[in-house]
Amino acid sequence: MKSIVTCLILLLAASPLFSQKSEKLEQLFSTYEKAGLFSGSVLIAEKGKIIFEKSYGYRNAPKKLKNTNNSLYRVFSTTKMFTATVLFQLEEQGKLSLNDKLSKYYPDFPKGDSITLAHLLSHTSGIPNDTNSEYTVDEETFLKYISAKPLNFSPGKDWDYSNSGYYILSYIIKKVTGQDYDKVIENNILKPLKMNHSGFNFNTITDENKAFGYEFLSDKMSNEALRFKTDHPFGAGAMYSTVEDLFKFNEALKNYTILKKETIDRAFTPYLKDHYGLGFQISTVFDKKRVGHDGGGPGYRSRYYRVLEDDICLIVISNSELSHTDFICPLVEKILYNKPYTIPAIAKVSAEDLKKLEGVYSTENTNFYINSADGFLVFKEGSYPRNALLPKSKTSFQLDEKFSCTFKPDQNGKIDTVVIQFWDGTVKTAKKNTQNLTWGIIGNATPSGWDGKDIPLQTNPKTPNIYFLKNYKLNKGNLKFRFNNDWGYSLGLNNDNKSIAFDAYDFPISEDGVYDIVLDMSNVVKPQFSIKKSVQ
Repeated sequence: MKSIVTCLILLLAASPLFSQKSEKLEQLFSTYEKAGLFSGSVLIAEKGKIIFEKSYGYRNAPKKLKNTNNSLYRVFSTTKMFTATVLFQLEEQGKLSLNDKLSKYYPDFPKGDSITLAHLLSHTSGIPNDTNSEYTVDEETFLKYISAKPLNFSPGKDWDYSNSGYYILSYIIKKVTGQDYDKVIENNILKPLKMNHSGFNFNTITDENKAFGYEFLSDKMSNEALRFKTDHPFGAGAMYSTVEDLFKFNEALKNYTILKKETIDRAFTPYLKDHYGLGFQISTVFDKKRVGHDGGGPGYRSRYYRVLEDDICLIVISNSELSHTDFICPLVEKILYNKPYTIPAIAKVSAEDLKKLEGVYSTENTNFYINSADGFLVFKEGSYPRNALLPKSKTSFQLDEKFSCTFKPDQNGKIDTVVIQFWDGTVKTAKKNTQNLTWGIIGNATPSGWDGKDIPLQTNPKTPNIYFLKNYKLNKGNLKFRFNNDWGYSLGLNNDNKSIAFDAYDFPISEDGVYDIVLDMSNVVKPQFSIKKSVQ
């Protein structure tokens, strides 16, 4: 009886604390949702008890359908934990060893005698990170493609993130089990753990809870991000899941129901580099070890980890590339650990004032692309992802406390400079580029090929946002639209063969001929295009 009373007292004492944390977490996420800077689902647990679970934003923006705790999201590289788990299971069963050489499975792979499965799992194989979708259609095509590339370094001597290694591991799983990779994941993990809302082949899912991924998402406008035509990126990141299913996986790891304790200890131990083990990312929060795996790709951001010492589990999945997931999570951690934190005050800046800040700002070796759309100011640098800046005033914006952009006017009052402070403390001053920068076409359908410069598109002063070429000769092949000769800012074709998305598929040109080409950027969120044979 005494022990029961003690448990009740502890439970009652903890409840107000959970309540306070939940209130603070709700205030945090709802602030970002109202600012249009978070769409997705959140689950946070302490010692196996869910203390916060809620969803925000839209799973289907055109239909105004809201996300729920059952929303299905692509989790991209969070998949790697599942690939690793199956390999560990097969090792426990004596069907393979992580010390196996790659040559055991692919005798002709260059330096395959020096590469182990552990190297592949830990990103220390030296195999370059190259999973071009053109060459990942099947095992034979991919192995021929990737084995022809030189290693980045001698196996086991350095660390370099490589999705290619996880493609190879997925094919090895099939070789060892005789079953397709996705079926092994399903049979070994998803079914036993009753993860009934997780799986593969996301494009074909018709579940009403499916959350579409967006490269731009607001109350008024949206544009779907690139949808891969195949289950790319395979064992490196093709899974979809829900926050509740990922929590089931978390509990199974914690309770050693799918892997032995000694196996999990190995997985959670740094392998060569202190930030990565065998299929799991390793980091710290307030000097406490956390393990898990982030994921990110077109339209989605995923974050899962567990703080081992305190048994805190955090799962945040978003279906908007512009969501501030990476910047919200540190604030979540401060709330969970009762540390001082500040929810940013988000200023309202008019569309007219945002428009004044638009442009390409350049330093000697870097271009920063800044556009406004539906109340957002979007920042892009090189090959880094686009980010929606959080407004502090008409001329001051930030991503978090350590990354800020401050715009400054010239002597005539026109904005011509941006001062950018980066996370490492570096400060760069960039001037607005006054050259006549324009959109162009690039590809083997053009005389320049893929390695040349853009063929610039023309504009009419009356319609400056419509770019075109008339009666232009194209070869049979492919092309993309590109801005300022910069691969960091290209547009391609989504898998519906109708809409445009960033870094998407090539536009096919089926035969040689003379074409009229139009790129309509009147709506920067949903560009339109036309590539048609000229009427002679």
